Amino acid sequence: MRVFFTNLGCKLNQAENERLAREFLAAGHQVAAALADADLHVVNSCTVTATAARSSRQAARAAARLATGRPLRTVLTGCWATASPAEAAALAGVDLVVPNGDKERLVERVSRAFPEAPEPPPSLPGARPPHGNTRALVKIEDGCEMRCAFCIIPATRGRQRSRPPAEVVAEVRRLAAAGYREIVVTGVQISAYRAVPAGPALSSSRRPPGLAYLVRALLAALPGTADPASMQSPAADRPPATRLRLTSIAPWELDEELLALWSDPRLCRHLHLSLQSGADATLRRMRRPYTAGRYARLVERARAAIPGVAVTTDVIVGFPGETTTEFEESLATVAALGFAKVHVFPFSPRPGTAAAALPDAVPPTEQRQRMARMIAVAERSEQAFRTAHLGRRAMVLWERPKGGCGQGLTDTYIRVFSPDGAALRNQLAEVELAALAPGGMIGRLV
Repeated sequence: MRVFFTNLGCKLNQAENERLAREFLAAGHQVAAALADADLHVVNSCTVTATAARSSRQAARAAARLATGRPLRTVLTGCWATASPAEAAALAGVDLVVPNGDKERLVERVSRAFPEAPEPPPSLPGARPPHGNTRALVKIEDGCEMRCAFCIIPATRGRQRSRPPAEVVAEVRRLAAAGYREIVVTGVQISAYRAVPAGPALSSSRRPPGLAYLVRALLAALPGTADPASMQSPAADRPPATRLRLTSIAPWELDEELLALWSDPRLCRHLHLSLQSGADATLRRMRRPYTAGRYARLVERARAAIPGVAVTTDVIVGFPGETTTEFEESLATVAALGFAKVHVFPFSPRPGTAAAALPDAVPPTEQRQRMARMIAVAERSEQAFRTAHLGRRAMVLWERPKGGCGQGLTDTYIRVFSPDGAALRNQLAEVELAALAPGGMIGRLV
């Protein structure tokens, strides 16, 4: 079959889609470059907000709207399909619903459900996994033990569970050998990772080692060394270096052991630490286990330990009971912390969460006004972060060019554009960040 993937929501969904793509390829299928070329549409859905749930439903109905002149089956999986299985199964054009608990067996379930599915012609293009061979996402854990008042993920992903470290290391080694130059470590909450099962080297530890243990193991397994020069000029007898990037870390889990690992330049200087609100009273109603002041001190420690680090975050506007004073406190906190990027979300009540039953909802008009003000602060903060990098040098991992112009990411997640980078796809090359540009910066190859 020719399989097309649609991803909605988080990087964890994206990591799962990439793994599924590799599994379909290993089973003899192909990955289609466009939905119109596909026999099977896999939709990995999201329900973290009402907007994400609506987008998931729209994506699942795409096959019913697309006149291909041949059967196009749709498999709906992910968090929205898990939270609303009956509604998911009733959607027009949906042939199979696979909840998160069965997602690892999705290829097997598809083979059983559609045994008569067509074999793809051997000449069909688009057989590579999504994103080519530049950046790969690896899921190290799933589920969540937290009970944040606004979050439905514990209900859709289940209890926290970690993959054995040897299994993760083996997957990362395979991806690096296949040519990926950056590995992105992802999960629901990667800082909750615990190395299981315990082997001989771990048996004396009462508490299983955590994320820092795994990151050290991954860095040891990846090509390159802690020598910065190896990032650009690898020795002739070894492969070029591969970077490692971590996704969202719970602020209360970022300890000194983890911070010390950024002495290795292969670990991208990017920390995503979800703030959610900069007002203590709002944080208490959200059931977040920190104060705005404690969060600010953590950011200070991170910046002292990792010079030049990009700190990005999430903020919710209009949480139930958020007074004008609380919003102003949150706005001031975000402005003061100078984030490299802020993802701003309006509060969206999710069925079954504690926040859905809270009183004192913020009126829609007021929520929109607050959103506009928070987004304006976020945009100024992002622009200031880029402006501070003018004239600096940075290593860029170049991706597929667009319109003849090369584009790629620095380890601090700045998108860089340069015509000279068009011929450097999947290579790390140093640039001087010469000018600001919409969505990023202009770079000149050094």
